[in-house]
Amino acid sequence: MPLLSEVIMDKIRGVNLGGWLVLEKWMTPELYESYEAEDEYNLLKQLNDPLEVIKKHRDSFITEEDFLWIKNHQIDYVRIPIGHWLFDAKAPYISAKEYLDKAFIWANKYGLKVMIDVHAALGCQNGFDNGGLSGIMTWHLYQENIDRTLEFIKDLCDNYGKESQLFAIQLLNEPHISIDISIIKNFYFRGYEIVRENLGDDIAVVFHDAFRLEQWEDFFTEHKFRNVYLDTHMYQSFGEVKRNADIYEIVDFIVKKRVEKIKNIRDFTRIIIGEWSSGLLKEMLETVKDEIQKKAYKQVVSGLLLLAFEEADGWFFWNYKLSEKSTQLHSGWSFKYLVENDLLPFAKKGV
Repeated sequence: MPLLSEVIMDKIRGVNLGGWLVLEKWMTPELYESYEAEDEYNLLKQLNDPLEVIKKHRDSFITEEDFLWIKNHQIDYVRIPIGHWLFDAKAPYISAKEYLDKAFIWANKYGLKVMIDVHAALGCQNGFDNGGLSGIMTWHLYQENIDRTLEFIKDLCDNYGKESQLFAIQLLNEPHISIDISIIKNFYFRGYEIVRENLGDDIAVVFHDAFRLEQWEDFFTEHKFRNVYLDTHMYQSFGEVKRNADIYEIVDFIVKKRVEKIKNIRDFTRIIIGEWSSGLLKEMLETVKDEIQKKAYKQVVSGLLLLAFEEADGWFFWNYKLSEKSTQLHSGWSFKYLVENDLLPFAKKGV
């Protein structure tokens, strides 16, 4: 078997379609106006006509035109977060299978590869709103939750395993750092076996690092996994660097910390940066004097992050797009905004 470094593979360059089939309040704050809800579960409980609201959102937030835009801007992969309510939803959740079905139709039409990402598991695996229910984290406390998640992965295999554009299944997004890692590893092993038994080796299996990137070497060296990736999420606005870090400190952090970690992981398995953004804290821009400097600052950070993550086997920007209000507040998190404003080098093909 050739060494990992000798295997020639296409670079994975992708975007996340977050906020579409799993809501996050900060990404679409317009949906939450006038409601005291922080997550999808509680929003749907409060809406007078949740089916109408969620249908309108899903019909408009991501459309066929978005898949065309993505393909036309040198991106070949999409990571689609889904919730445990995809197929048979229990109230207040609303099933979303028809939209994932559409995504595969569009992906096939425009030649985009799809990673299905189990973003929200039964019981919630992290207590975050991106798990569908904030403040609750019971996924790991009940074996039934874990078993139901494995059954859900089997259902994904049954429903989408024959899709020509299916590239990978991510077994679970961001299990919390406080969950015993042995529980997560056992779940991953069982999930991997389900995918292999049902889909063979062609579909990649992706494991999130559970916010413990340095604790996975034994897991990968002890098991003879085939076609797998370790996923890590790398941001610079959640305490990784100090809040008022200047441009030079951020550059130093990216060059010395991010690249080193990526190279260390590639010694024993393939790695993807499943989520990253150019998002910066307002304190980081306080030394910027005018709009010219601000744009240069953003270009440098965005470009350097891109180059750093090119050291991995692939990456997915979080997120492809945001709502109008969210884009005004968090422009560094919208791939589409950054590209259209010359802050990331993904010009439209032919331009």
